[in-house]
Amino acid sequence: MSDRVVITKYRDFMITALIRDDRIWDILATASGEKSDFRPGDIVKAKVISIQSNLNAAFLLLGSAVKAFMELKERTDIRPEDEIVVQIVKEAFGEKEMVVTPAYSVAGKYVALTFGRCGVGVSRRIPDEKKDSLKKLLSSRLGGESRIGAVVRTNAEEAPESLILEEFEKLYKEMVNIGKKAEYSVPFIRLYSAPSEISSYLRDLRTPPDEVVTDDSEVYGTLKDELNSDEKLSGRIRLYTDRDYPLIKLCRLEAAIDEAFKKTVYLNDGGTLVIEKTEAAFIMDVNSGRNAKKLSRDKLILETNLEAVREAARQMRLRNLSGMILIDLINMSSRDHREKVIAELRSELNKDRIRAEFIDLTGLGIAEITREKRKLPLMEILSR
Repeated sequence: MSDRVVITKYRDFMITALIRDDRIWDILATASGEKSDFRPGDIVKAKVISIQSNLNAAFLLLGSAVKAFMELKERTDIRPEDEIVVQIVKEAFGEKEMVVTPAYSVAGKYVALTFGRCGVGVSRRIPDEKKDSLKKLLSSRLGGESRIGAVVRTNAEEAPESLILEEFEKLYKEMVNIGKKAEYSVPFIRLYSAPSEISSYLRDLRTPPDEVVTDDSEVYGTLKDELNSDEKLSGRIRLYTDRDYPLIKLCRLEAAIDEAFKKTVYLNDGGTLVIEKTEAAFIMDVNSGRNAKKLSRDKLILETNLEAVREAARQMRLRNLSGMILIDLINMSSRDHREKVIAELRSELNKDRIRAEFIDLTGLGIAEITREKRKLPLMEILSR
């Protein structure tokens, strides 16, 4: 398996694409050239403007003209003019203010530390036999800490304990430093600057890519600086300088982006995957093609459904679909075939850098999936 990450400009966006075995596997789109005062992940000392009881929420001021919205699920004791520390979780969009939370955290590749949520949690993707040892490892370091907790991330599964502890100590010092700065700072001060979205994307990949290539010198400099301490990544970042053959053309990224806007995806066996958005979910409808291989009907349906779930998982990554996703498979009469398709779907979802979970395969042959929402779908971002 060969992995390469390509970062290049497309219109007013920076496109980060993971290419696996010469096929585009995943796409991240970020605004290019915009110098926002704050971005998701930043931790800021804010001032409460007003409490909206009917919304069970508060509106905050992060700067002279930067407003934010905060639900009161985790802080019900605040009043107007109070000063509190919050973390930005969602950027502003249209007329909607950015969303913040008082339960802030700082994350590394293996561990995330949380303020206000004590104890040690472990990623559900890590096998049970490994969870206990990782929990004990960090619980011993936290000791009687009553304000800071830890979450062991999926990447820690195969990492040596020394690397996990090294990162934990670094993040713990950062959390302590945030607390000290918050105590003596005036409102509107940024207490912690989140790494760039592209750096976070690279850090969160389950396995480091063989190469990271960009033709943008500013992005190149940012990545070299932010990933300097990551031994596996820092030496693999390369600046592409061939102006005669742009990177976006070389890697066929425009074609992949165009694909993400199309309703119908054609499968290799001649079948199709038709993707539509409804108010409640994304629907993927599987249709069979010609029986060119002269297979039995049951075998043809199995092969089509297996290819369809692999492509459906890829389209979720490419389009950044989230929430409830339903795949309307071709009905299978064989229980063994149903189980094979479920196993294939679970395997593909487990490769996703974003948490995606298979829920059920209904009697009508509809596979139910949930995928965590971190950003808007690719189509909505590029249509701004």
